[in-house]
Amino acid sequence: MEQNMDGTTETAPTAQQEGNKTLPQLDVSEKGLVFRSRDNRHSIRLGGLLQIDDREFVDAPTSQESKFLIRRARPAASGYFYDDWNFRFAPEFALSSPNATSYQTTIADAIINYKPMEDIQVQAGKYKPPVALEQLADDAYLPLAERALTSNLSPSRDIGVMAHGRTFDEKLSWAAMVGAGARNNTLNTGLDYDTGPDGYFRLFAQPFLGEKEIPEALRGLRLGVGGSIGWAAQSSAGTSQLFQNYSTDGGNTFFSFPNGLNTQGEHWRISPQLYYTYGPFGLLSEFIAEKQGVNTSGVGAGGGFTNYETTAWNVTMNFMLTGEDATLDGIVPLEPVDFKNGQLGAWEMILRYDGMAIGDNAFRAVNQGGLGVSAIDNATDVNGFTWGLNWHINRIVRLGVTVEYNAFTGGGGQDTVAEHNELGFLTRLQIKY
Repeated sequence: MEQNMDGTTETAPTAQQEGNKTLPQLDVSEKGLVFRSRDNRHSIRLGGLLQIDDREFVDAPTSQESKFLIRRARPAASGYFYDDWNFRFAPEFALSSPNATSYQTTIADAIINYKPMEDIQVQAGKYKPPVALEQLADDAYLPLAERALTSNLSPSRDIGVMAHGRTFDEKLSWAAMVGAGARNNTLNTGLDYDTGPDGYFRLFAQPFLGEKEIPEALRGLRLGVGGSIGWAAQSSAGTSQLFQNYSTDGGNTFFSFPNGLNTQGEHWRISPQLYYTYGPFGLLSEFIAEKQGVNTSGVGAGGGFTNYETTAWNVTMNFMLTGEDATLDGIVPLEPVDFKNGQLGAWEMILRYDGMAIGDNAFRAVNQGGLGVSAIDNATDVNGFTWGLNWHINRIVRLGVTVEYNAFTGGGGQDTVAEHNELGFLTRLQIKY
């Protein structure tokens, strides 16, 4: 949303997708299968994303944690028509969230965007709401296997209408959206459960973009804030449709919402964020807080209106060992793998520290105004340390390994995720076409 995509053209400006006017009407390349009209005012691009993972954990409480799986299997069609209209449709045939336990078929993206100018655009459909920075990054271009703990507090997709744009010579991007309301960190959203709409907003600035008199080291500084606000009504939907259980980046659930919990009252999020790049070095940092009004009458005796608060934070650093520019928009190797000519692709190393704190009210008894969640079976706090190494073989193929360690506070119940600290090894083969 903030800058042109180097690694993909699915969401790039129309001019970038059009390229040279002499391009053929049918084009097969590393960027996908592209059909163009004769005047290049219409185009459709066919591609997809496949991620095959192996998750292995040390001292896991059950045999369910370590597994082979298809993390994402997502064909996609995208393009533009009449120059100013962009679209994207992508179904998903794998996991709807990191901690999903079965494969599902759902819609990941269904977007139409009208762009008469870069400053003011209108988008409708199902897409990523403008809140958290890392959540907005393309799923194929995450530096580590999964997003940080902060993703537990932001919606992955919602359905609605959004006005957005880039202005002041593309130094400021803005977005304001009205959505149906969606639970956090899952693709399996987009149905209106009569909880009431949510309003989303985001401002993101790159103040020194293009300022040649400013030192080069400052030009890659970006600052932003995103958030949402809504007033939720009680719903007839079940708890699992309204609340997404919290999980680690290894996909293991460490906090489960109690059965019978319902929405009611004010719901808001706020997320200040920073992103900085300087050549091969990148730094992403964000904080997010969420407060949700709920009704616990269905949880236990003495329940009624109350709320809970949760906070999370994330600092991620990546460095391109082979000299490419660090970016969240897809790494294109300077020298794709060609062993005959001594080309070894692009290599990337990543470090991350993240954490999450669940407010005390979640663990109070229902008749004392709490949610009644067990502090023995669920963690109250989590702190994570993650290291990763990616081998970008070419624009299409990437191999990666993520080593993650999560230290739990609270919990300790036998055969629960929070019984021991978590040490996991996540290996991924990715094909992005």
